[in-house]
Amino acid sequence: MLGALIGAGFWWALYLLAYRRDRRRVRNGVLLLLALHATLTLQVRFVETVMPFGELMVWLGTVMVLLGTLVLAVLLILNGITVVRKEGRSLGNLLSGLAGLALLAAPATAVVLGLSGSRWGLALGALIAAVALYLGLAFLVFLAASVPYQLFPKPLRSTGIIVHGSGLVRGRVPKLLRSRLDRAVRERERLLAEGIDPVLVPSGGRGEDEPRAEAEAMAEYLREERSVPADRVLPETASRTTEENLILSHRLLEEAGHQGPFIVATSRYHAFRAALLARSLGFADEAIGGPTTFYFVPSATLREFVAVVSYRKGWNALLLLPALVLVTALALSLPTA
Repeated sequence: MLGALIGAGFWWALYLLAYRRDRRRVRNGVLLLLALHATLTLQVRFVETVMPFGELMVWLGTVMVLLGTLVLAVLLILNGITVVRKEGRSLGNLLSGLAGLALLAAPATAVVLGLSGSRWGLALGALIAAVALYLGLAFLVFLAASVPYQLFPKPLRSTGIIVHGSGLVRGRVPKLLRSRLDRAVRERERLLAEGIDPVLVPSGGRGEDEPRAEAEAMAEYLREERSVPADRVLPETASRTTEENLILSHRLLEEAGHQGPFIVATSRYHAFRAALLARSLGFADEAIGGPTTFYFVPSATLREFVAVVSYRKGWNALLLLPALVLVTALALSLPTA
């Protein structure tokens, strides 16, 4: 019990130190998961040794986790149907439904292949199980890194606020984009109360299906509907990606005489990835997020996860390589059915 207590304290101290040093790191999610695992281990040992029917309670807790996974899969499928019905059919909108189906299908497929009697069937089942386990752990790491970042934004005293654009609807600012702009306005009001009058940089170019640049519509909204003075709005109308949003907006602010770090206003689910990109570009910016319609959050979060994984394709391939080697060795070592 004492060893488990010391272990939990060690991992929590390491996580808090790393988080305080730089909140914009994926590794913070690894450390938080290790701290949570150590805490859970401590709780399990306490329940088993101290409480009546402790072992039974631990088994019941395990069963509840398995049932919770099943319920989560069903809820994800239902959420996917809702998103497609309300937002239209696209790969991004299908993500939550596909994740729910994968959560059900991967274990079942692995078991069926493992019971097939074929050594390559068993090997393929083991590979599916290994990849599913890896992706599940990677997603938990992503959540453990991104959720604290979203929940506890770091206030900056900055003279510039960059607002990330998103698609327009018939040339107008839709609800999702209004949420980002409103969040930027609230941050501007906070800075005004501290004696700082920041410039807002709505950032976004013109998409192929848009009649005008996103930044033009965003600037219009800020001036006409949120009463931001025109001289405090500096649109950036050339960017097409999140990375370009940051680079070109920094360039505009610096040419106007402002020095970073700057505040990046976006949607809450997108804040962590925006912060990761800012860090990779050498900027000390911090991202803040506006609220998002509840049903849209699962698919949006999965999209962010896929994007973050894509930034580290080499590392992910390297981490999966041992599983592939072990599965191949297992297949070769088994007798032919």
